Amino acid sequence: MRKSSLYTHSSIKSRLTIQRQLILNILKKDFSHPNAEEIYKKVKKKLPKISIATVYRNLHFLNKMNLVREITMPDGPNRFDGHLKDHDHFICHVCKNIYNIPKYPLKTEYLPNKNYQIGSFKLDLFGVCAACKDKEPCQS
Repeated sequence: MRKSSLYTHSSIKSRLTIQRQLILNILKKDFSHPNAEEIYKKVKKKLPKISIATVYRNLHFLNKMNLVREITMPDGPNRFDGHLKDHDHFICHVCKNIYNIPKYPLKTEYLPNKNYQIGSFKLDLFGVCAACKDKEPCQS
């Protein structure tokens, strides 16, 4: 397969292959936070010979290079986020939708030791969204 000449960031120095660029484009357009299988189905429409293993390897690479964020799900396949602007997530226990929410400010007075120097943090909130408020949460 041909490789594109796109570079991510000068410090990364890794080429984005056509497969990686396609996966990245899919994730940048998709706000549903798809899992690898869902991404694979979309990629396969454009690259019919691609394998699920290739999609997994490329998602791992993109996550390692901080081009996408992997969201660990407690009771299902991990999901992926192509939107790296600083935000957190609300994950509904019922419908499993993931919603982007503004970053919650972390106040240093909540830390047990005031000498911590925080570089970054992520917060995933779990609950029941408004659309599911009258439904029973899934039991895992």
